Amino acid sequence: MKKKAEEMHYNVGFLDLQVLSATMIQFQTKIVTETIRKAMEHDFVVGAYNTGGHYVLVIIAMKWDVVWYLDSDKAWPKRKFTDVVTIVNCKPKLAHKTDFPCTQQPSGSMLCGFYVALNILDLLADISIMKKASGMLCEFILKEIIDPNGNFYDGPIDAT
Repeated sequence: MKKKAEEMHYNVGFLDLQVLSATMIQFQTKIVTETIRKAMEHDFVVGAYNTGGHYVLVIIAMKWDVVWYLDSDKAWPKRKFTDVVTIVNCKPKLAHKTDFPCTQQPSGSMLCGFYVALNILDLLADISIMKKASGMLCEFILKEIIDPNGNFYDGPIDAT
């Protein structure tokens, strides 16, 4: 993803998955704050926030003073992201938006990490064919391979 951003001449900083988590924010606030502050030297900062049981894509657009939270599981009541807001607001005047449209994971799915990656690729993809192909691939994987009713499912039911 970093290579793709560079090829498209986007100045993007990527946060380590281990840094932006509810646990790290709670117990290592200073480290997280400093890491995010350094990353904010880029025009855009991308990271996956681990709420403790779910990953949410977080994009900080320094050019526009906005933070977007792309949550692939809208089934939960609106997440507040209060701890992230507090950490990220080391730069004043950032607007925090939770209504950015993104690809949603199927109800009951535990594939939030996959959807974080897919939503990053969707944002970086500027060619509609790539978007269509990635969407078709995801649909194929979800319906034909992962879904127990799919043609290629090889789970416990097929094992007998």
